[in-house]
Amino acid sequence: MNQPPKGLQDLVHSLESGAARRWIRNLLVGLIVVVIAAGYLFTEARDFSNPEAMEMAQVGRNLATGHGFTTHFIRPLGLRLLQERAVERGLPPSGHLQKPHPDLQNPPVYPVLLGGLFKLLPDRIRYGIPQGEAILRNRIPAEIAITLFNLGWFALGVWLLYRLGRRLFDPAVGGLAAAVYAGSEMFWRFSSNGLATPLLIVMMIGLIELLTRLDATGAELAPGVPPPIGRPLRLAALLGALIGVGFLTRYAFGWMLIPVAVWLLTTHVRAWGTAAVCVLAFALVAGPWVGRNYFVSGRLLGTAGVALSEGTETFPDTTAERQLHAPKHGSDLTEFRVKLAVNLSESFRYAVPRMSGSWMVFLFFASLVLPFRDQCLRRLRWFTLGSFGLLLVVEALFKTQVALLVPEVNSENLIVLLTPLVFLFGAGLFFSLIDGTEFGHPLFRPVFVGGVWFVLSLPLLSSLLPPRTYPLVEPAYRPDIIREIAGYTRPEELMMSDIPWAVGWYGDRDCIWLPLRVQDESGEDFYAIHDFERRVVALYLSPFITEAPLRRLVATRDFLWGWFYFDALVRRNLPIGFPLAHAYSGSARNGHLFLADHARWE
Repeated sequence: MNQPPKGLQDLVHSLESGAARRWIRNLLVGLIVVVIAAGYLFTEARDFSNPEAMEMAQVGRNLATGHGFTTHFIRPLGLRLLQERAVERGLPPSGHLQKPHPDLQNPPVYPVLLGGLFKLLPDRIRYGIPQGEAILRNRIPAEIAITLFNLGWFALGVWLLYRLGRRLFDPAVGGLAAAVYAGSEMFWRFSSNGLATPLLIVMMIGLIELLTRLDATGAELAPGVPPPIGRPLRLAALLGALIGVGFLTRYAFGWMLIPVAVWLLTTHVRAWGTAAVCVLAFALVAGPWVGRNYFVSGRLLGTAGVALSEGTETFPDTTAERQLHAPKHGSDLTEFRVKLAVNLSESFRYAVPRMSGSWMVFLFFASLVLPFRDQCLRRLRWFTLGSFGLLLVVEALFKTQVALLVPEVNSENLIVLLTPLVFLFGAGLFFSLIDGTEFGHPLFRPVFVGGVWFVLSLPLLSSLLPPRTYPLVEPAYRPDIIREIAGYTRPEELMMSDIPWAVGWYGDRDCIWLPLRVQDESGEDFYAIHDFERRVVALYLSPFITEAPLRRLVATRDFLWGWFYFDALVRRNLPIGFPLAHAYSGSARNGHLFLADHARWE
């Protein structure tokens, strides 16, 4: 039993190697974490800026309020898929906008978790939005709750990374890797932006934990003696199930099945058995949801699969998701090669050097030449490189406008999921370099390591300095304005907007994305929805539309939404016969255009 130090000499000895040293160290670490978390939440965290964060949040809220896996954010593509599937099943193709719209874009795990969170929250937090001057200083209560929820996953990831590093390397490597992860400003932004990335990183750490334990199964036996089959198969089943849950959190996580299967087939003595069980477990977990998507929409991934074509010459910008009719032809192989080449080039120039949001990435690349006596670590390094190359290609091929709207901190940033391995190998190289260094006193070494952590965490620590970053994401998103104008419509009515994800989240109203044109003979226009699907009672265009590319406007006669916005807001001019002819002047003062079928605000 540890006794408290009774004299000065005992106190010094306790500080150097005893319980007091560990107690003080843990206390300091806890205080630092609390101070950083409080400082970041109160000075740097902003409102959501990611469309996918708002979309998943409103789906979660719909789940919590008993509306099922439905969404207020309606894509024209989703409507088209529902119509085509209805025809295949011999059902009427119309009437889909008269019912709650099923979410065909997002996998279920994260929205379900958010639904559980919202179930515990009162309505004043679920729907509350600061008004007046308070909106400039205070965040949305529901977004604060989601941030705290994600910070819980972030903290769990820090602890799991420490445990993994302690097992694979030693406590010092695990501690530094976990500390650098905790001090990376990018992951605080992921947490505050409402994305599932902190949860996925926890899954990635769990995947590495299971994979390395499976690799070590039977290591205590004589060479050439296969281990009992039970434990390897159980671990392989857990691996497949975990990848399946990750797939149901973000579809792209399912690609990790490939490097895991390759690892099992090339390293384990029970190669074919473990690989087959892993793939089978993945299929059992992911299969029901994929079947649901196909039953509802006729596509295994719903509308998410169109990301492969988005950004090609045939479907520039967001046109693939906003088409009401099936295109005559799709993107060809040459367009995919061009997209891959262009996006890979940008990734190597910008994304790879900043993949972890920390300078530790350079130590990771340097560690690739470090020899390891442990065979598992050598395999893990090759696994990291293989996964990095695979995710880099997947990220380039499936890149969409989301990655351009919010660079780095978006759901399409896949290589960031490898951050735990990056930090582990980087920390391993760091300690291998200083192991032969004489520090003169035992306390100097931890002080030096702490100084290195301080330098690596400067991007986060410097962000806490004045001036304060205000939470409002302007000019595109004004939650108070969106809530006000959405309040002029009834819950059963349909709106149309250039930012339907924000209308669905802040306004809690069904909102369809702008079709390709305002008025056109091809049927890809406003009237194809208003006249034949469901009456649109209000149109909301935000300043966000002025940031969209306006190329091809001069070369065509199409009356596009960019010109519509400028004509209506600046020149007070609308197309002849346009049914939404009443403008709300209150929103126009801030550059937000709100048109309705009648003066609902009077």
